[in-house]
Parts: sequence; C-alpha cells; structure tokens
Amino acid sequence: MKSEKDIIEFAMTMELQGQRFYQSFADQVENETAKIWFKSLAETEKEHYEILKKQYDSLNDNGEWLDISKEIENNPDQSLFDQRKQNEKLDAEQLHSHADLSILRMAYLIENDFAEYYKKAAEQTKDPKGKKLLTTLFEWENEHRRLFYEEYQQAMQSNWFDQGFAPF
Repeated sequence: MKSEKDIIEFAMTMELQGQRFYQSFADQVENETAKIWFKSLAETEKEHYEILKKQYDSLNDNGEWLDISKEIENNPDQSLFDQRKQNEKLDAEQLHSHADLSILRMAYLIENDFAEYYKKAAEQTKDPKGKKLLTTLFEWENEHRRLFYEEYQQAMQSNWFDQGFAPF
C-alpha cells in the first residue's frame, strides 16, 4: 500500500495534467461552447489541485489530514457540468469535427482514470477525513466521466447520422 502522502502527491500530478489537457484543448476545439466548457474544467482541476496541496502540506508538516468539509461543500464542482449544459447549451449536434469527438473521448478517459484512482485511494485510506476527501473527489470525477460519456455518445451518433450511417 502506498503512503497517504504518495496517494495525494500522485493525485496532485494527475490534476495538474488534467488542467493542462483541458487548457490545451480549449484552444483546439472548434465549438465555442466547448471552448468555454474546457476552460471551466481547467479551472476546476486547478481547484482540485489546491485542495490536494493543502492536504499534502498538512500530511507533510504534521502527519494529519485537514478537515476541509466547508471547502468541499462550497465547491461548485458537482454542478459544473449541469450548469454549463443548461447555461451554455452544449449541443452534441454542434460537435461535427472528428477532432472534437476525439477530444471528448480523451476527456472521458482522463476522467475515468481520475475516478478510478480516487475510488481505490479512498478504499486504501484509513483516516476518516482522508477517506471523505478522496470519496468526494471520486464522486466529482465520476460525474465528469458520466457527462463526458453522454456528450461523446450524442456527438458520435449525430456524426453517424450526418454521414448516413446507423450501426444499430
């Protein structure tokens, strides 16, 4: 079993890589709404990193997990995608580009990896505060994964219909 500091350190690296990915692809997708969405996700991953950094510093300095219940409750992460979909009306039919489809699929896979990592890390962590944080991060990333999967499926089906192809 990895130490709790190792778990957090790896999670911090993942979140930074996620932030870079979303920022990079915000500039590459053709759909303007998707650009906004990816920029928001880059900011969300940065916030995840900051939460993890506080935990890492606390574990490093005094060997204890911080209680960050208030930060978790105040984090808008859980409703990020639903708000974006409602406010910005990201429509899969607008994502015609094969590049956009590839980016959505990569984003889904990244969120899948994040969710699975946090789930396993929460199972390995014995401290209740640490378990709560990692479980919350799992829930957030799992929601990101679910919504990216739905967007990808809708965009893929729209693309199939545009090409006159229906595999079902």
